[in-house]
Amino acid sequence: MAHDREWSGPDLVGRTMELGQIGDTMQSGLIHTAVTLVVSGDAGVGKTALVNQACVNVDSTALILTGGCLPLASVSFPFLPLRTAVNGAPPLEGIPKPVFGTSGQASDDSMVAIDNWLTEISRARPVVLVIDDLHWADSSTLDALMYLIAGPGDRPLCILATLRNGEVGEGHPLQRWLADIRRMPRVFWLELGPLDYRATGAQLAQVLGTEPHQSLIGDVFSHTAGNPYLNRLIVSGLRADTRHLPARLPADLRTAVLRSWHSLTAEARELTELMAVGGRPLRAAALDELVQQSAFRCDALAILREAAAAGIAECDADGALWWFHHPLIAEVLEQRLDEQKRRRWHAVFAAHEERRLGEGATAHFESLAALAHHHDAAGNFAEAYRWTLRAATATNGASGTGEMLLLLRRALELHDILGYETEEREGLLNRMRAAAADAGAMEDELEAVEALISEINAVDRPLEASELMVREAQLRFSTGREFLSISRMRRAVQLASANRQSWQYALALSELAVAELWVEKPDGQVHASEALRAARRAGNPRALTYACYANAMASLNSGNLTRGREAAALGVEAAKRTRDFWALFGAIMWQANLTESFASQTYADFMRAGRGIMASMGSPHVYIATLAGFEAGSYLAIGRWKDCAVALRVALGSDPGAMGDVLARLTAAQLAVRQGKQSEAEAHLARAEEISAQASKFMNNKFDDIRAEVYLAAGNPEAAYTTIMRYAKAELPAEYMTEASVPLAARSLADRIQRARDEGNPTADLLALIDDLLELFPRVLQDEFDTELFKTQMQALNGLFRAEVGRARSSSENGRQWVAAADECRDATLRWEEAYCCWRAVEALLLHANTQRGPATEILHRGLELAEELQARPIQASLKQIAAQARIAILRPAPGATAAGVVELPGLTEREREILGHVVSGLTYAEIARNLVISEKTVSTHVSNMLRKTATANRLDLSRLASRQRDEPTARPGQP
Repeated sequence: MAHDREWSGPDLVGRTMELGQIGDTMQSGLIHTAVTLVVSGDAGVGKTALVNQACVNVDSTALILTGGCLPLASVSFPFLPLRTAVNGAPPLEGIPKPVFGTSGQASDDSMVAIDNWLTEISRARPVVLVIDDLHWADSSTLDALMYLIAGPGDRPLCILATLRNGEVGEGHPLQRWLADIRRMPRVFWLELGPLDYRATGAQLAQVLGTEPHQSLIGDVFSHTAGNPYLNRLIVSGLRADTRHLPARLPADLRTAVLRSWHSLTAEARELTELMAVGGRPLRAAALDELVQQSAFRCDALAILREAAAAGIAECDADGALWWFHHPLIAEVLEQRLDEQKRRRWHAVFAAHEERRLGEGATAHFESLAALAHHHDAAGNFAEAYRWTLRAATATNGASGTGEMLLLLRRALELHDILGYETEEREGLLNRMRAAAADAGAMEDELEAVEALISEINAVDRPLEASELMVREAQLRFSTGREFLSISRMRRAVQLASANRQSWQYALALSELAVAELWVEKPDGQVHASEALRAARRAGNPRALTYACYANAMASLNSGNLTRGREAAALGVEAAKRTRDFWALFGAIMWQANLTESFASQTYADFMRAGRGIMASMGSPHVYIATLAGFEAGSYLAIGRWKDCAVALRVALGSDPGAMGDVLARLTAAQLAVRQGKQSEAEAHLARAEEISAQASKFMNNKFDDIRAEVYLAAGNPEAAYTTIMRYAKAELPAEYMTEASVPLAARSLADRIQRARDEGNPTADLLALIDDLLELFPRVLQDEFDTELFKTQMQALNGLFRAEVGRARSSSENGRQWVAAADECRDATLRWEEAYCCWRAVEALLLHANTQRGPATEILHRGLELAEELQARPIQASLKQIAAQARIAILRPAPGATAAGVVELPGLTEREREILGHVVSGLTYAEIARNLVISEKTVSTHVSNMLRKTATANRLDLSRLASRQRDEPTARPGQP
C-alpha cells in the first residue's frame, strides 16, 4: 500500500505525542517482539483516525490488515472484523487464507487457522492487524484476539484495537476480556483524551480554511469539550468569518450529528432513518425493496450517494454494502425516532424478512435472529417469541451456543411478558441449561439450574430436585463461589433416597463421597463404595462414571492405588459413552493423580492426552482449558517453563471459565514471580482472587503457597509466613496445605531471622517460631503415594526444609545441607528448587565464617547455568552479586579449551595470556600459583598489569572481556 508521510485530516491536529506513541509501539512490534496496543477514548475523540494515520506512517514493508466491528444488536457475525481483514489481504503465494464457516458460523479451528496464517505471512513481511470498534466485537472475535495476543512473541506482529469508553456496562463479557488482557505481557494501552483549547482552535482552522475568531473557538470548546468529531460537526456549514455559534446551539452529540443530517433532502433523511433501524450494512437493492414496503418512494441508490456526499453514509470497498460514515450516526438516528415511528420501521424490516423467507430465501441463523429482533422492537411479542425460538434452534457450531443462550434468555423474558404456561417456562430453562452446558457457560448454566430448583416441587419430584442440587454444587464449585458443600450433597442424597434404585441416588452418593474425601471424612470411603453398588444396580453409565472417580479418589486415601487407577480408567470410558464432560474431566484428573507425581512429565502427558480426548469429542473449552492449566503447572514444577507457557496459552487463549482461569492465573503468577516479573505475578494473583470467592478454601489450587512466594519476592516474609500458617493449627491442617507449604514457612522465618541478624536485632522469638514449626511439622506434608519419583521428591523437599532450618539457626553444616538439598532436587527433577538451593549453598559456603571457595565456585556455576536455563532472574542476580563480592569469575572456559591461551587480547605477554586463561576458569590466585609453580604475589602482579593494559576495573570485568573476545566469530572473507 502507498505510504504518505504527510499528516492529513482535522482530527489529527494536536495529536503529535499520541501519534508518536502509537508509532513507537508499532515499530517495536514489527522489529523486536509482538505487541498489542489498545487505543481507548470517548466516542468521537479520534481513535480511528489516529490509528489509520499511524498505519500510513509505518514502515512501507509492513502489511496493514484492517477490520471493523459493527453494532449488530441481537445478531452477531462470528469473526466479522477478522473476516474483513483476511479478505482484504493480498494473496501471498503458497500461503492460503484461513477458511471461515458458512452462514456466519465459525468453524471450531478458526482461531488456530487465523493464528497460523498470521504467523506464516509475518515471515514474509511485518504485519499490523487493526481491529476498529472493539466494543462491538462478537465473542468469537474476542476469543480469537485473546489467542493471538497470547501467541508467540517472536513474530513481527502488531495488533492495534480501538475501544470506545463506556460502551458496555458491568457484567458484559468484554469487561472480563479487558480485565484479562490488561494482565498479559506485551499489551499496552493508550487513553486518548479530548483536544485542549489550543488544539481545538487549530482543528477549526483546518475545517474552516482560515484562522477562526477566538470567540468561536470559545463557543465550540465550551460545548464540545474538545471532542474532535463534535468540533467538526458543530461548525460544519458555518462561514469562515463566523464569530459565534448560532443561537440554537447543539447541546450534545445527538444534536451535532443531526445538524449535518438535517442538510439532507427529506427523502434522504427518511431513508437513512430506515437504514439506521436495520442495524447492519445493507445493499442498495435491499433498501429499494424496503422503500417499496414503506409509505414513501425514492431512488435508494441516488439518495445513498447524496448521503455519502454529505459525509453521512459510505459504501464498502466492494461497492456493495452501505452503512454510516460513523456508527454514532446510526445510533443517534434510531434514538431520535419517536416510539411509533421506530416500531413502524422495525415492522417494515420484519415484514421484509418474512417475505424473503416466504419466497424461499435460506433461513440462516442471522436472518432468523434479525427477524426476531425486529418483531421484538416493533412490539410484536408473540411473533418475536416464535422467531426467537426458531432462531435459537437454528444455531449451530462453536459460536452458535453463545447466540442460543442470548436468544433463550430473551425468550424467557418474552414468555413472562406474554404470560404463557409454567410448563413451557420449565422447558425453556431446560433448553437454556443444556445450551449452557454445551457451551461451557457455567455461569449461565448455574442460573438456569437455580431457576429450575425454584420451579420444581422437591416433595413431588425428589429425584429431579436431587440431580439439580448435585449440579448446582458442581457449578458453584467450578465458578469459584463455594468449595464442594457436604451439606448440599447430604440434602441431595436425602431427596434421592425416595428411590434407592435410581441413578440419581447413586449420583448424589458419589458427589457426597467426593465432598467428604476432600476433607478426609471417614464416611467418604463408605459412601464411595455404596455409590458404586448403587450405580451398578441402576445400570446407568452416567452414575457409574461419577461412582468410579469417587472410588478412585477414595483409593488414594486408603493407599490402594492400583484399585484406584482401575476405577479411574473405567470412569473415563463410561464418561466417553455418556459424553458427560464434567465426569470425564474428573476421571481424567484422578487417573493422572493416581499414576504419578504432579511434578512429572508423566502427569503433564496425562493432561495433554486428556485435553486431546476432550477436544476430539467436542468438549467445551472450559474443561480443555482447565486440563491445560494443570498441564502448565506440571511443566512449571519440573522446570520446563517454555512448555508451561505454551500450555498457558491454550488455557487462556479463549474463555477458560472460572475454574480454568483461576488455575492458569495461579500458574502464570508462579512462573512470573520465579522469573522476576513481580508486577505481572501480582496482577495474575489478583485476578485469580477476584474470580474465586473463597480462594484459600479451594483445596485443588495452591493459592496460599503462590501468594507466599509473591510476598517473599516482594521482601515481605512476615506476610508470607502468616499466609502459609493460616491453617497450621487448625484441626485438619493438611486440608489446606501442600508439600511445599512447610518449606515455604521455614524459608519465611529464615528470611526474617537473617534480616534481624543483619540489622542487629534480637532473634530469640523468631528462633522459637522455628522450634514451633518443627514441633508441628517434623517433616513436609505428603499424601500416601507409592511411586519412586514422588518419594524422591518428598526426600528433596524434606532436605530443603532441613536446610532452611539450618539457615535460620546458622548451622555450621548449612553449606553441606544446601549442597545435599540441591543434589536431591536435581534427582527429583525439581529444577526451580535446585536453583534456589544452589543460591543458598553459595551463600552458606562463601559469606559465612567457614569459607569453602572451591565447592562454592562449582555450585555457583551450576546455579548460574540453571538460573539462565530457567530465566530465574532473581536467583541469577543474587548469584552474580555474590560472585562479584567474592571475586569469583562467573564465566567458565569454553568446552574443550585449555586454560593457557584462551584468548589473544592485544598487548599481553605469553605468561599473562596463560594466567588469564586460569582467571577465566574461576581459579583463585593460590590455585593459579600452584598450577604454574609461581608465587601468589607474581600472579597478583600479572593480573594488575592486565587490568592496566585492558582498562578493566577488576578480575570479573577482565574475565568478561576475555570471554567476549573469545566468543566473537572470526571475520569472514570480505569483512573487515
